Amino acid sequence: MSRRRRAAALALLAALPAPLLVLGPAAPAAQARPQGRIVGGEAVSTGDHPWVVALSSRQQFGSGRSGQFCGGALVTPTKVVTAAHCFYDESTGRQVDRPGLRVVVGRDDLRGSAGQEVAVRGVWVHPDYSFTTNMNDVAVVTLSESQPGRPLIDLVGQGETESYRPGTRAQVYGWGDTTGHGDYSPSLRGVDVPIVPDQACAQAYPGGPDGRFDARGMVCAGEQRGGRDACQGDSGGPLVVAGRLAGLVSWGTGCAEAAHPGVYTRISSVAGAVRAVL
Repeated sequence: MSRRRRAAALALLAALPAPLLVLGPAAPAAQARPQGRIVGGEAVSTGDHPWVVALSSRQQFGSGRSGQFCGGALVTPTKVVTAAHCFYDESTGRQVDRPGLRVVVGRDDLRGSAGQEVAVRGVWVHPDYSFTTNMNDVAVVTLSESQPGRPLIDLVGQGETESYRPGTRAQVYGWGDTTGHGDYSPSLRGVDVPIVPDQACAQAYPGGPDGRFDARGMVCAGEQRGGRDACQGDSGGPLVVAGRLAGLVSWGTGCAEAAHPGVYTRISSVAGAVRAVL
């Protein structure tokens, strides 16, 4: 199976009365690098994980449609950390605008109207992000309206290694594909996965059509036998270790495939650049 980024294609959705968001069937994925929805996990709540957010963009398809395409994590009252590739076109590899971009906070079920849909004032993409190699796959979204009182998640520190010890348990969250076949979840889900040794990940992704793993800016997590992973639609979603943001859903081969763990942006490699714009 080809390498896939884990950002969801914006689906065409039926107009609904109140909420901006609802998830629909994903369009067939083009060959790409990053990925998106939780496979092998369970339903979780923004009440327990209030810093998990969804990114949505309104596209003008006839009468106007909207859709969730990535996830993110609230790290200050006005800043969300997500993946850089969420703002790139998979077919061209060029940065694109997301019309009507909103960040949805405090909403478990995207078909509902709970929480808040917050407009975006700006998007910072890491200046050294490479769409080709997936290095420095991180972006910071600035909200137009502060979220005072909402719990935040802290970043793993620049150069830190403790959070990436092989076998360390990590949690991933998102609204993406739950099977790898376009079965998107309307509700937030999470899954527990172990950190994979860098050597094993390098063997899984040595280069070529499946992509190349680079431990300087990436970390892998997942079960050797497969079955638990992020997938399409989960891109930019948080990989959490001991209550801190250690990674972002970035790319991988398929979803939850044996011997092909998910690849995440290693926050410790970009934390300095991110903190400079917070």
